[in-house]
Amino acid sequence: MMNYKTLFLLPLLLLMSNCKTQSQTHTQTSDSKTISIEINKKITIPNSKISLEFKEIVEDSRCPVDVTCVWEGIAIVNIDATNGNQKTNFKISNQNLEDKNITRSVTVSGYKITWQQLKPQPGGKEEPTVVTLKYEKE
Repeated sequence: MMNYKTLFLLPLLLLMSNCKTQSQTHTQTSDSKTISIEINKKITIPNSKISLEFKEIVEDSRCPVDVTCVWEGIAIVNIDATNGNQKTNFKISNQNLEDKNITRSVTVSGYKITWQQLKPQPGGKEEPTVVTLKYEKE
């Protein structure tokens, strides 16, 4: 027969067993760099003909500032990439979302573009909306 301590701890243990610890290995190469783009602005990747435009935030369910969450939430942004007269649109996220076919990294015109961060964090100080991406020539 279960005692009250077990009944109290069991749901907590089940919740904790569903949490995943994400360990990411970032290999820094000498030519990997980051760019930050304000919403509705366009920036060119240095030493390339590729420009990226931050069109919109598609989804943002990230954990608000000063709140403890069991899950970090999802942020998805919409980006237009232009290389000469070739235009590509892609969505990129803070997580790999296989069910939505959206990932943390995409390849555009020979560059690997990887999610770094989206500011501001929900509930944070008011500041311009900016996405930061890492780019690496492949």
